[in-house]
Amino acid sequence: MANRRRHRRYKRYKLDYRKLILFIVFCGAVLFALIYGVSALISHKTEYYDEGLKLYEESNYDEALQKFEAALSESQLFSKDTDKNIMLYIADTYMKQGNYESALLTYKDILDNYRVNNKEVTSMMELADGLYCFDQGNYTSAVSILESKVDRWHELYMYIGTCYAMLNNSDKMFENYEAYVKEFGFNSYIYSQYASYYISIDDYETAIGYINNGLDSDKEYNANLRLMEVAYYEHQHDYNKAYELSKELVELYPDYEEAQREYIFLSTRQTLE
Repeated sequence: MANRRRHRRYKRYKLDYRKLILFIVFCGAVLFALIYGVSALISHKTEYYDEGLKLYEESNYDEALQKFEAALSESQLFSKDTDKNIMLYIADTYMKQGNYESALLTYKDILDNYRVNNKEVTSMMELADGLYCFDQGNYTSAVSILESKVDRWHELYMYIGTCYAMLNNSDKMFENYEAYVKEFGFNSYIYSQYASYYISIDDYETAIGYINNGLDSDKEYNANLRLMEVAYYEHQHDYNKAYELSKELVELYPDYEEAQREYIFLSTRQTLE
């Protein structure tokens, strides 16, 4: 009888481990939420990130980059995925700015430190490398990389064409420029490249057609085209016309050193004429 009473007393005070575990888990979840909430509350990471995204979507890349970098520097618990997204936006912002070296280094950093789609990020890193080689004048390395990417990014036909122009391969130059024009149409850069080629082989009559079309196109390569226009009239021995055009050119682009030299030369020729 006494043994049964002791047994019943033991059962009365036996711990319910299942409830205890649930209670501990609940407390842990509450503590986790509290710590995360406090961390997020005192951190400006999300605020800077959202501001950076807005600026990025508005193509305000300089200020977007500042906000992304500020967001990355903010400490916040459990923000690894957010930091990964910020880094991807930073890399893409560098690409849009034409800062290919910084983009290349950022993609390498992402691959080393974050769980990402390795194939996609590696492809972007290789693209940044190719464009960086292009900017550095390393056209042999650039063209081999860019040709491997052109099926995805057709805009690269223009860069590849320029690589071949610099490597004195006019057939491949025209092949790639024509592929670009077929999809995107002519622009002032392509016109200037065609004109430059025909001037290089002393076909000034073909060159002037591309020069005039380029001058009626967008204005991005206006200075280059105007200088080639001066060269055309100089080749025609119309020094007065060449001089007037060079004068207009240096007034429009006072820091254009090559135009300044041409203007000084033609002012002497024009006086002699």
